[in-house]
Amino acid sequence: MAESRSGSRDLSPITPRDAVERFIERRQSDSTEQTLRTYHDRLMRFVRWLEHEDILNLNVVGGRDLQEYLAYRQQTCNRTTLNNEFGTLKKFFEFLVAIEATEPAMPDRVQLLKPTASADDQTNVEKLPPERAREILEYLERFEYAGRRHVTMLLMWRFAFRLGDLRAIDVEDCSFDGEIDKERLRMIGERTENVPEEIGPHLYMIHRPESGTPLKNKSKSERIVSLTDDEVRVLQDYIDKKRTEQIDENGRRPLLTSTHGRPTNTCVRRWMYRLTQPCLVGPCPHDKDPETCEYREHGHESGCPSVKSPHKVRTGAISNMRECGISPEDVSERVDATPETIRQHYDFSDELQRLENRRERFEDLE
Repeated sequence: MAESRSGSRDLSPITPRDAVERFIERRQSDSTEQTLRTYHDRLMRFVRWLEHEDILNLNVVGGRDLQEYLAYRQQTCNRTTLNNEFGTLKKFFEFLVAIEATEPAMPDRVQLLKPTASADDQTNVEKLPPERAREILEYLERFEYAGRRHVTMLLMWRFAFRLGDLRAIDVEDCSFDGEIDKERLRMIGERTENVPEEIGPHLYMIHRPESGTPLKNKSKSERIVSLTDDEVRVLQDYIDKKRTEQIDENGRRPLLTSTHGRPTNTCVRRWMYRLTQPCLVGPCPHDKDPETCEYREHGHESGCPSVKSPHKVRTGAISNMRECGISPEDVSERVDATPETIRQHYDFSDELQRLENRRERFEDLE
């Protein structure tokens, strides 16, 4: 621990909680809601530890305190988690320097203590397997055709959507007849002169932070994605027969609706947990009775050991695209991720399958 807890006369005293509130407020203009929540969660772990140690003024936090916090977190965290947490702490201490709440050397001390994580450490290969995704979709096609869950799973798997992508789609963003919507084309920054009247069925992915549906990479995430005839059939039937009409607080018609309007990220995440519980399509591998299993109860779905988070569904979907022979560049355009990101963080496709796909494409090479 630091030898003195009186603080420096050159610094402005501030409590850890007050500092975190100020930091989050400062980052609101350049961070998504999800990023802000992540920052808050990571920093509040540090705050609670400081309070437990009776350190109530950030002026007095020094390198030894950081080292002891690291040792404390190492008891329960892997290197990747700690690497991410100390990355956030560095940003936090850089902010503290700017508001004269810590010594200028503190960000560098955080960086020196930050655990290193190799590319292998940072890459999580867990994913929703393609065969399981197909089983889920076949079940929904048969028993819940064109229902909300069917549409949710279809879009998440076929397009590798993020939660924010799924929430952002309005009914009017769907062009099932392929007709070009020039207003939406302008919204995503595309030129409208000399465009064809139609291009085939498609969806517009639009960044609308002012009305509650930002996309991950802001305007860079805006794009048009094509729809197959099968996808059009399901989506059209859902809108015509199953969708509960809702207008959100901004006067928009969300494609997917909850009882309160446009679903929240938490709501969609819970849907995906329930959809990936193995008992949906087969027996429970954990010897649970689905009728009495606590993980079937509202709010407890994520406790099931076999569920997959939306990120794992996205990973599986991108891997499946690669196994089907689609290039990283083409996948990149569809799923809003760079080819490099796809190769490192998402592409866990089967190399033998990709070999056979390459063989077919090169058979006629002269």
